[in-house]
Amino acid sequence: MNESRKSQPNLIYSYLMMAGHICCDMNQSMVPALLPFLVTLRGIDYASAAGLTFASSFLSSLIQPLLGMISDKKQRPWLMGAGILITGIGISAIGFIDNYWGIFAAVMFAGFGNAMFHPEGGRMANCVAGDKKGRAMSNFTVGGNIGFILGPIIAASVVTNIGLKGTAVILAPTLIIVAVLFAFQKKLKEISDVSRRETLEKTISTGQKDEWPAFYILCVSIFMRSIVQSGLQTFIPLYWVGVLMQTQQRGSLMVTIMALASAAAAFTGGRLADKYGFRRVIRIAFAAVVPLAVFLPSTNNVLIATAAAMILFGMNQVGHSPSVVLGQKYLSNRVGLASGITIGLAVSIGGICSPLLGMLGDAYGLTTVLYTISGVALTGFTGTLFIKKPAE
Repeated sequence: MNESRKSQPNLIYSYLMMAGHICCDMNQSMVPALLPFLVTLRGIDYASAAGLTFASSFLSSLIQPLLGMISDKKQRPWLMGAGILITGIGISAIGFIDNYWGIFAAVMFAGFGNAMFHPEGGRMANCVAGDKKGRAMSNFTVGGNIGFILGPIIAASVVTNIGLKGTAVILAPTLIIVAVLFAFQKKLKEISDVSRRETLEKTISTGQKDEWPAFYILCVSIFMRSIVQSGLQTFIPLYWVGVLMQTQQRGSLMVTIMALASAAAAFTGGRLADKYGFRRVIRIAFAAVVPLAVFLPSTNNVLIATAAAMILFGMNQVGHSPSVVLGQKYLSNRVGLASGITIGLAVSIGGICSPLLGMLGDAYGLTTVLYTISGVALTGFTGTLFIKKPAE
């Protein structure tokens, strides 16, 4: 019975994890989409704008691995619903605050909720995946990408038509998803318990140990990918306004355009990894990111730049789901911790580095920031060359 459950993915609950990820990242993606409006309406500079990305990530970076370790010891599916609720409250509060440090605190509060959701969400996505880990993590990642598509659309629409206080609109879908997740808590706990027993039985029978050195090497490319992603999310909207001379609305729209490319990449990345191998997909994707990152700031044509940004962001995301699953394979006895690092901490690392890129932009311009991102991508690709195959 356990083997049957393990080999067959539970699609209903896989899509429930996907829905939760949609809502969580829909809330969180409003931060970069709001930056052009906050620069214009609140008078903050580039470094301060990047500081808001830092605010949403700093607290997450400290607690996500810890929450992942806690999840490995005792299953707490309720963390997903609670995290989404906190994220929605934090983002909705942004529009009602005039003081920069008040906005900073609201964004950090939302980041705390984001930290609560992702380690448990990633662990549960693994639990309901059966033997299709790549596909299940792709579905989970696509949920986040859909959220990143919807968030900027909502942000640009409500701020343009209502003003910054329109951020409160995000509470409506937040409360719906939270209610659904709490309604299925008992069933999610049962699925989690079955997965935990299977892992324990496998560990006892095979003596399988966690592969920490291989996991550390993988984290190099994961963290570099996160810096590239966060840098593009933060500075592409500002680059469209400050360098390509587009409107704030079009700058925010670029977040959605990149998210569309990311969703397509996420949908295929895990499936390609199941078929062709996780390491191969990760390496090829990163190899494509480097030249694209160099090309983007070399053109002033908006259409060409838009196409380049879409492809660049998409290729950067192709390797995301395979990297998460590969990390879970390396730490098969600590899936929650692996999820907290590869999904949660990785995103936080990118956000923490954003203020440094922001100071670089204030000093040397946004074009220099984009060229710096290409150097980060090169470092990430180099790291992929040393990724090893996980033990069976």
